[in-house]
Amino acid sequence: MALLFIATSIAGFLPAIVQPATRRAPLTLLAEAHGIVFFAWLLLYLAQSLLAANRLMDLHRRLGLTSIVLLAAMIPLGFTTTTAMVRRGFDLSGDQHVDPHPDGQTSVDAPTASLFSLAALPPFFILAFAAIGYRRSPNIHKRLMLLANITLMTAPMAHLSGHIPSTRLAPAVNNVAFAILNILFLLAPLAGDYLIEKRIRLLTAAVAIVLFAYQQFALFVIAPSAGWHRFAERISQ
Repeated sequence: MALLFIATSIAGFLPAIVQPATRRAPLTLLAEAHGIVFFAWLLLYLAQSLLAANRLMDLHRRLGLTSIVLLAAMIPLGFTTTTAMVRRGFDLSGDQHVDPHPDGQTSVDAPTASLFSLAALPPFFILAFAAIGYRRSPNIHKRLMLLANITLMTAPMAHLSGHIPSTRLAPAVNNVAFAILNILFLLAPLAGDYLIEKRIRLLTAAVAIVLFAYQQFALFVIAPSAGWHRFAERISQ
């Protein structure tokens, strides 16, 4: 799963980096710092997974202190980078079907699009810190950390689905592709439980269901609301 997270992030963000001509605006130092810190988190997760798999728990615990430092940087970076993008039009990479005057079917405006990046921060923060708190309970710790990292895949999946050729002709396909990727990520921990233990743990199922319900609430209730648009415009000023 750690390798899948890294591969998804690279596939989602790299095209707009290596082909700057397709971008609507150049990368800023803030966006670069955001990308470096978040990618460092995923590399740390991979390293920690390998250390745990090889029973190098002393090193795993010492390296775990780095996660607290990264977490302290990730939350403000995620917030400030997203609000800065809203001010600049949000779809700076040119693959998100964001338009200042959306038609409501094939495109959305910046405040609506920004919600999904901002909405991923609270569950990530809660799950990651809960995982750290349960570090002495390996079965809980590893499941909470896995689910925390799944919440970070919202932005990479949105960019990745935007690179699918057919979505450029029919943006509705972009939404379907994103929904499929999202559901597969949420199902992965449940499948892992069943394949490894021949049962699905209540914690895994409960958190996955809550995350899915939270995403649907954000999509269908919060995103189209006038209150959210006013809030997004206020914090991006």
